[in-house]
Amino acid sequence: MELRDYLKIIRARRGLGALGLVIALAAVMALSFIQKPTYHSQSQVIVLEQQNSGAILLGSAQDQLPSQPDQTFVLTQAQVVQSTTIAQKVIDTLRLDTTVAALLRRVTATTDGLSNVVTIDVLDASPAAAARTANAFADAYIGWSRDNQVASIKAAGDQIEKSLADVQAQIAALAKRPVTTSTQSQLRAAETLRASLASKLEQLRINQRLATGSASTLASAVVDPVPASPNHTRDAGLGLAIGALTGLGFMFLAEQMDTRIRSAAEVEGIYGAPVIGTIPTEKFHRNAPSRLTVVQNPGSSAAEAYRSLRVSLDFINFEHEIRTVLVTSAVPREGKSTVAANLSVALAQAGSNVVLLTCDFHRPATSTFFDLRSTVGLSDVLTGARGIGDALQHPEGIERLSVVAAGTTPPNPSELLGSSRMEAIVGSLRESADWIVLDAPPVLAVADTAAVARLADGVIVITRVGVTKREEAVAARDRLSGAGARVLGLVVWGPASDPTASRTYSAYTSH
Repeated sequence: MELRDYLKIIRARRGLGALGLVIALAAVMALSFIQKPTYHSQSQVIVLEQQNSGAILLGSAQDQLPSQPDQTFVLTQAQVVQSTTIAQKVIDTLRLDTTVAALLRRVTATTDGLSNVVTIDVLDASPAAAARTANAFADAYIGWSRDNQVASIKAAGDQIEKSLADVQAQIAALAKRPVTTSTQSQLRAAETLRASLASKLEQLRINQRLATGSASTLASAVVDPVPASPNHTRDAGLGLAIGALTGLGFMFLAEQMDTRIRSAAEVEGIYGAPVIGTIPTEKFHRNAPSRLTVVQNPGSSAAEAYRSLRVSLDFINFEHEIRTVLVTSAVPREGKSTVAANLSVALAQAGSNVVLLTCDFHRPATSTFFDLRSTVGLSDVLTGARGIGDALQHPEGIERLSVVAAGTTPPNPSELLGSSRMEAIVGSLRESADWIVLDAPPVLAVADTAAVARLADGVIVITRVGVTKREEAVAARDRLSGAGARVLGLVVWGPASDPTASRTYSAYTSH
């Protein structure tokens, strides 16, 4: 499908799209208004990486100073903030009636990837509770960091104490040996090492008492009385976006499910025959009888369309010697009787002798168009009750046109239409008529059309845009093909009438 095809679908089904938009928007806004408000609060901690205990043991006081951490360390600390250990500390501190998992679902710790700042976001049903929880997470993490640092320093101090005890034991052992140059040298080295270890131990004890951890509060959370959700403005925008997608989904789903024929090109593709006429529909009063457009409204675009159809049929006749034409459709209510009646009049107005033969015994419409008596018709001739001369009627005001109504409804229409008597009637009419138009029933409704199709030189199939379904057209095509019928052309009946075409035609013919 090309872009214009999608645009056609959207234009044709814009009402359904609007309905989807309204439904989705209403649903989103309803949820927005019934949703309980949730409040947001945020605290921030700054993270500085500490040297490990090994560096403390081997380095100087300068080695113990905080250093700028890399982003891997900062990301790790963000994960620590969201750990179950920190969450449990917050629950214990604030005495919250919740679980660790439930609490962590409302807490998010993030970094920007550029700095050593960890941001703690908390959602809660109370703005004050959200601020307290955010600050509690920051404090719990800072406390954990301090405890972790103290534990590291204490472990280093314990290691130095053990080393110092070993040195003191060594000094005591050396003091008991005889005084020699070697002993004195070893004793001096041990004393020097003991003094160094004692100094380091003293420094570690001081550091342990002064330890603050690797994090500190950068910004404390404050109470924000404006709820983070629902945000009606944001939800309205979201609803419009969802509604637009829903509306498009409705439109294209309906297009896929709707198999009705929408264009002349689609009809041609199914039947493999050309469209020889496009007849626009006209607006009639609901209770008004069917009208002969070419007689009662000759300046309309529909009347001109019937005359164009007559010209197309004349051209086909010129090439193929077509004189008997069967007019039918796939299903009822596609306008086949309207086309048959108006085409017959258009042919007669062009100077041809025309006989319109009503072969539709189930829903005959001929008498409605021409105001003829329906008591005597084709069925009476086929049963032998009347002769063809008795059934021929001549509508008032229309020269060269003879009409045979349906007559009495027979119990076996298919057998009558397929009989040799029907063949003889058509043969006798061909002797005096230039055109014989057979108004046959819809192909898929009854078997009558297949029975009479063999008597026609060709078939004109009427398809109503927006009514006929693709599968119906395919079935009608197959049934006509199975009956040996030759489809001369297609008439698309149903596009809206263009008022400008009528004015243009009237203006042209008035000169």
